[in-house]
Amino acid sequence: MILQNFYLNTIVILLASYLIGSFPSAYIAGKIKGIDDISKIGSRNVGGMNTITNVGKFAGVIVIITDIGKGALAAYLADRFSDHIFIPLLAVVFAVIGHNWMVYIGFKGGKGVSTFLGGLLYLSPISFLFLYLLFIPIALFIIKDSYLATTVGFFFFSFFLWVSKGFLHALWFHGFGGSFWWVIFGFLVTIVYSIKCYSFIKSYYTEKRKDIHPVVKKIFKPFFKGM
Repeated sequence: MILQNFYLNTIVILLASYLIGSFPSAYIAGKIKGIDDISKIGSRNVGGMNTITNVGKFAGVIVIITDIGKGALAAYLADRFSDHIFIPLLAVVFAVIGHNWMVYIGFKGGKGVSTFLGGLLYLSPISFLFLYLLFIPIALFIIKDSYLATTVGFFFFSFFLWVSKGFLHALWFHGFGGSFWWVIFGFLVTIVYSIKCYSFIKSYYTEKRKDIHPVVKKIFKPFFKGM
């Protein structure tokens, strides 16, 4: 622990996680390319996809890797300096909040998906595979919209975390306990993502809008034949 007091220690960890998540990698990549503010062009998202589209593929990949690293770093530090199972999970949530509302650039930001995935890769790499090989593809196939499909995928993934972690806990400790922290974690990430994408999710219903980023189509190509 950094501080002996649990609550103060937790506050320090969560604040650090927020600041780590706020590191504006896409904004910096845009600046290097000569773009004054990437949040004013393209999708206006300060993240990897908008960087790929408006700055370049190489820069976009670097941004995505950096954003994944932010989530993993927040999870690692929380795991290292706290002995409560929920603090690393909550640290990832705060890193996602930091990415979505970056304090360094006037609280603009991205959607937080890469940062969430980075935390998940550190905390539960097997769960990461289920999310991106099962939940997200199925949601995209049914809904045909990146924003709503991701929201739905995250929501149902929360229950998967609850059941899977509870099953593992039962195997090791002969009791189905402790997994509720994981479902809370999943719900919090879903809520944060939904708030950030609220206008897009709303327009899916009010304007019958459907939109899938070309990069997402390439990643999940078998699901979008004919689109």
